[in-house]
Amino acid sequence: MRLISQGAQYAISAIIAISKHTEDGAVSASYLSKSLNCPTAYLSQVLAKLKKPGILKSQRGLNGGVYLAKPIDQITMMDVIAAIDGTEFFDKCFMGIEGCGNIEPCPFHEFWSVERKKIAQWLRNTTFEQVDQNMTQKWFDLRLQFSKGAPSFKS
Repeated sequence: MRLISQGAQYAISAIIAISKHTEDGAVSASYLSKSLNCPTAYLSQVLAKLKKPGILKSQRGLNGGVYLAKPIDQITMMDVIAAIDGTEFFDKCFMGIEGCGNIEPCPFHEFWSVERKKIAQWLRNTTFEQVDQNMTQKWFDLRLQFSKGAPSFKS
């Protein structure tokens, strides 16, 4: 079971990678897709969804690609998840039961109402700067599978 979609996972990983690549300017979707081990066309669609809420900007041309529209201390996990998946997860019944609510609660309603608020608050309060501070270079290199021969992302 996942809290977020594969697209949101790619978006989070891409934001982390782009934030480590800021000194080099824009990063191409092609380069990111190889590094994140995902299809370029799919990642391009994911990255496009991050432009409307002002998380990413893009640049055309020879050195084109995407770059952060604002500093990582101003981008939260919820910003990225909401841009890709929306916030429906935080409004719906844990079991997916139609009509579940305060009037006709399911057996999990009371518990889930409290817990989903905690999760949403944590996601709203957690910036990518905090993520970066808690992530070691080894974890980054192992999890994000940057290909051999590609420029390394150094913190």
